[in-house]
Amino acid sequence: MHMVAALNQALDQAMAKDKSVLVMGEDVGVDGGVFRVTEGL
Repeated sequence: MHMVAALNQALDQAMAKDKSVLVMGEDVGVDGGVFRVTEGL
């Protein structure tokens, strides 16, 4: 598994487990950011 996929999966699991988890940052958006780490979240 590539790093980006691992980060995406970890964020997805954390947000599914705890509804108070929030992802914030300059490059978080609809398109998933430059490296697509948040894509689909």
